[in-house]
Amino acid sequence: MIRFASLAGAALLVVATSALAAWPERPIRIVVPLPAGTSPDLFARHVAQKLSARLKQPVIVENRPGANSVIGTAVVAKANADGYTLLNASVQHVMLKPLLGKLEFDPDRDFIPVSTLSATEMILVVPAASRLSAVPDLVAAAKAKPGELNYATPGIGSPAHLAGQAFLSAYAVDVRHIPMKGSTESVTAVAGSQVDYTITAASNALPLMQAGKLRALVVAGARRHEMLPAVPTMKEALPPGFVYETWQALFAPAGTPRAVVELLNAEVVRILNETETREFFVKYGSSVRPRSLKDTGDFVREESKRAVELVKAIGATAQ
Repeated sequence: MIRFASLAGAALLVVATSALAAWPERPIRIVVPLPAGTSPDLFARHVAQKLSARLKQPVIVENRPGANSVIGTAVVAKANADGYTLLNASVQHVMLKPLLGKLEFDPDRDFIPVSTLSATEMILVVPAASRLSAVPDLVAAAKAKPGELNYATPGIGSPAHLAGQAFLSAYAVDVRHIPMKGSTESVTAVAGSQVDYTITAASNALPLMQAGKLRALVVAGARRHEMLPAVPTMKEALPPGFVYETWQALFAPAGTPRAVVELLNAEVVRILNETETREFFVKYGSSVRPRSLKDTGDFVREESKRAVELVKAIGATAQ
């Protein structure tokens, strides 16, 4: 028995070593289920360029946006599990099943988490000339005239919508939701005073804040944002507050050889620990989150559980 087990283990080791030795032999593609120019797209391109140099093969980013990221995610779910097609997903990945129910793929079973890439604290922004100077002002105005204020998001079921609903639940206020076509449109609508506020990734709002068209009232993260040290967290601004962050991670189709996934994790972690990468992510309002393969898997599983609880608690449904 021991001899056979040893032979079986040796055989598996040979297979894994052979798979790793032969990979990669051709270009790798990273599918981003969001439009070009978004922060996940920019981060994917930065990591792709670095991976290409390390793996000695082209690493191509392919944008496949649409349907709350379902279109691009489905492309990777159907791809061969050979390490040549990867998914660069956001927190939206774990929201798909609780929001949409039946899908042509299973976000939990059909993917292997390779490595987390970044975390982005969300911020609540208002027009620069808004009469609302702090979160207590916003909450007081909403309670004084229920349903009069409004807020924009990239769409029903988006991370911004879930954060927005969490805000309404935390402070028991009634504010009208205005779904739009994307984060750029929702942030621009606030800058133009067409809506009262939005909750968005800091990277989406920073350019318009720097241009003097937006003002941040609060950070929805667990700590203050590195580029906005004077802006309080929700918990600081008006207890009890709440915490909501978006994140980004690299996934491979389920069944991808373990040796390939381990190599990818090791290379991505090295890239994220580089000063140049850290500074690039910070420039766009995020921070790097290198994790081991095990820690990445544990993190995604916990986020999946949290997504189910959050969607159930606020009754959100994507359309």
